[in-house]
Amino acid sequence: MSREVDVIVIGGGIIGCSIAYYTAKAGLSVHLLEQGSIAQGTTQAAAGMLGAHSEYLNETFYSFAQESQALYREFRNHSGIDFGYTTGGILQLAWTEEERLALSRWHEATHLSPEQVCKRMPDIVPSPFGASIFEVDVHVHPEKTAFAFWAAAEKLGATLSEHVHVTKVETVDAGYRIADWNAKHVVIAGGAASAELLPGLQMTTVKGQCMQLDAMGIDLPYTLFHQGCYVVPRLDGTLVVGATMEPDETDLQTNVAGNLALNAIAERFVPGLSRFPVLKRWAGLRPKTVDELPYIGHIPEKENMYVAAGHFRNGILLAPATACMIRDLIVGNEVHKERIEAFDPKRGIFHGANYRTERQPV
Repeated sequence: MSREVDVIVIGGGIIGCSIAYYTAKAGLSVHLLEQGSIAQGTTQAAAGMLGAHSEYLNETFYSFAQESQALYREFRNHSGIDFGYTTGGILQLAWTEEERLALSRWHEATHLSPEQVCKRMPDIVPSPFGASIFEVDVHVHPEKTAFAFWAAAEKLGATLSEHVHVTKVETVDAGYRIADWNAKHVVIAGGAASAELLPGLQMTTVKGQCMQLDAMGIDLPYTLFHQGCYVVPRLDGTLVVGATMEPDETDLQTNVAGNLALNAIAERFVPGLSRFPVLKRWAGLRPKTVDELPYIGHIPEKENMYVAAGHFRNGILLAPATACMIRDLIVGNEVHKERIEAFDPKRGIFHGANYRTERQPV
């Protein structure tokens, strides 16, 4: 006999776990399905930066990211769960005059001269055109955060089935059936694998390799960031260095080329950092859409079916805001029109090219 819930969420990464939490918080009964174990896959491969400024795409993305940052602060204050929320922010380095000018447009940042950067952080490579500090762009521990959202969802009555590989969603009179579960609403939040359940949805993967180093006593009060690369100081005294960008690669193996690239990234920020003890190396697959903005919204011609996938570099950053948008669509709350349009899954369906959003300059 099938069991009934209001919402089935497919995918137990940080997006699925946060959707489970916010929909359960809204009073809905929720069941989460995960093909492996929750908080693994792309989630465990992420660095955890909440970089609303460093990952700026356009104003719609930026306001969405800011809302997500606020939701993280609220979740930290009310959940009582430690998920590695680390203050300090991101120090974005300027290696050219053009980069310095782009950073100077952010009035909320603290702008530092090259001399000020050296005084505050004597261990890093001198930045010839200074840097800017974005204190609100903190970071979290990705796995701990996904587990925290799930723990909070479970406390509200959400249930979980792990090691369930969903290959089809069956339509029934009252909604949808998946395995032994029936629901009126289904949310597909399986990262790149979401495309397997949505024929015609365009999604590619971009492999990223990272490494974790023993910090050896170096004190970095900020995440260091430049042109998509970073060094993230974690609370456990380690540094996460990343990441490579390898389009269309689908394997999860680290390799010599990736190791060399990560060593170069490390040296770009801190002299001698590539020689620090390596504690771990790993790779992950970022799910990329047609325009680097995620797919969040209704599936065309599928009543009460939604997708929340394709967050590329920003799954951790956008998780709670994504979950709240899905919740609002399900319960009928108002959602900003520009967000519905910017994140509309129609962009990623073969006939939906006219819906795509272009990247805007800062």
